[in-house]
Amino acid sequence: MVASTGAFRRAATPVAAPLPSTLAQLTDSTFIDVLFREGPSSRAQIAKSTGISKPTISESAQRLLSTGLIVEVGQTATGMRGRSAVLYDVNPRYGHSLGVVLERGHVAVKALDHKGAAVCERQIEAHDENLLAAIADARDLIAQCTADVGTPRLATAVSVAAPIDPRTHTVRQLPDAPFTGSVPDFAPALHIDAAEPLIIDNDVNWASIAESRTGSTQGADNFLYVYLGAGVGAGLFLSGGLHRGSSGTAGEIAFLRMASGETLMSRLGHSLIGTPDGRSIDLVRARALLDTDAPDHAADEILDDLAHTIVNVTTAIDPGRIVIGGPLSEFARITEGLSRRIADTALSDVEVSMSPLGRTAPLQGAAIGALEFAHQHRGGTGATTPEVAAPD
Repeated sequence: MVASTGAFRRAATPVAAPLPSTLAQLTDSTFIDVLFREGPSSRAQIAKSTGISKPTISESAQRLLSTGLIVEVGQTATGMRGRSAVLYDVNPRYGHSLGVVLERGHVAVKALDHKGAAVCERQIEAHDENLLAAIADARDLIAQCTADVGTPRLATAVSVAAPIDPRTHTVRQLPDAPFTGSVPDFAPALHIDAAEPLIIDNDVNWASIAESRTGSTQGADNFLYVYLGAGVGAGLFLSGGLHRGSSGTAGEIAFLRMASGETLMSRLGHSLIGTPDGRSIDLVRARALLDTDAPDHAADEILDDLAHTIVNVTTAIDPGRIVIGGPLSEFARITEGLSRRIADTALSDVEVSMSPLGRTAPLQGAAIGALEFAHQHRGGTGATTPEVAAPD
């Protein structure tokens, strides 16, 4: 993995001897870093921005051109006192990165080119509600996207609606979990080559990353992200990064115990918005009950339970900010009801806002994570990925 090291000190006399491979790799990484940050640039602009000598930058440009990581995209305007210069940029066709979402009843994939533009997105609303069925659907979507995009796949990030053990990178089975099933190894299950960079994480963790990168919490060091969908979960974004816990179950608020002894998930699953098996939230029934301002005791009980759980977590971690996301966050009764209840009972002032990303947050987060992982592996910057970690 090659990560950016920042600027180099300019040498007094350029050295003509070949650079050691590690220094060459670092120079190439820094070159790419500038292009991602500043866009198309000339060798002189990159040398000025990094403090690396012009001859060294020129050597780097030739290496990167030969590998296809960068391309020539034009020239600077010709001035009265000098010649035009070639402009370089990241080659979007170098390859693509893929985000994959595996949820109860929902499977989706999204591919980004090497500059981060979306080049393919597909999804299935499935009737099967377990991991093995979702993986089978995902294999088809991955094959379709790979054929459509027509570039090499550089990295894949998989979002699973279940906790992921950080030591084994497999699903942790929890009692009464909405999404059941496990596989010993996601790579062969998804027909992904063992040599391809692959990251597996919980769906709400990926949603939290999307929120921190492109949502309403960009630049925030601390926030609690709450996802309301077929299941309920939280992302703990603390001190500038995700807190996953020692076994990957940090943020699994659906399994907190209520005063009755039931877990929140069991209580919701057996309520008027629960599925027949009592393991999940039926989104259609939830919308019918909650998409109205009419007084309803059952709806108020559901909001009371959710707010009670969120406030308890907020008291423990003091995030200063709560973001509500997921399919059910679009309903005013839910968002306004939770905001009011949280404000009335929280130990300290906390800002509550709605995520602009909605249901797409896990998919966006996984696609972003795959892209950043690809950049780390292919000479791009690792400076913006403190919490997107490669598997051991």
